Amino acid sequence: AFDHARSLGLPLIFDLDYRPYSWPSAEEASEVYSRAADYCDMIIGNDDEFGFMAGDYDKGLEKALSLAKSTASIVVYKMGHLGAITITPEEEFRTGIYAVEALKPTGAGDAFMGGLISSLASGHDLKSSVLRGSACAAIVVAKVGCAPAMPTTSQLEDFLKSHPGPTQNQG
Repeated sequence: AFDHARSLGLPLIFDLDYRPYSWPSAEEASEVYSRAADYCDMIIGNDDEFGFMAGDYDKGLEKALSLAKSTASIVVYKMGHLGAITITPEEEFRTGIYAVEALKPTGAGDAFMGGLISSLASGHDLKSSVLRGSACAAIVVAKVGCAPAMPTTSQLEDFLKSHPGPTQNQG
């Protein structure tokens, strides 16, 4: 599937989304994730997921940085309430979150990914797209449910107009 996508000129985007119960062992999952990452243009994951891939939670950022230097052109290292670090061959930048009263964490990662990818596809620059993904995550965690809480583009635009803006990530 990866080779076929490449032959068609499609970008390969990898949402790490590690779920231990889906794998016979952590070792097998780590090996498969690492092999898959070698093919991908963009890799998005949280600090736990990158730490898992590195074989040591404390080495997650190191793993993300190495993937950005070796295979992926964009790596987004999400850190929950601390925001995210986005790494490309040309730059590295940190972004904060849109603070809201969270009701639950469910759907935050999916909302972030949807907001990020749709924003890039709509022509927004990378930093703006990461922030729009963060705003989508904030919208979802502040509402009941998961799929019904996913914002439309107009709901995202309304949120961005009415929210004071993201926190400053100094991490």
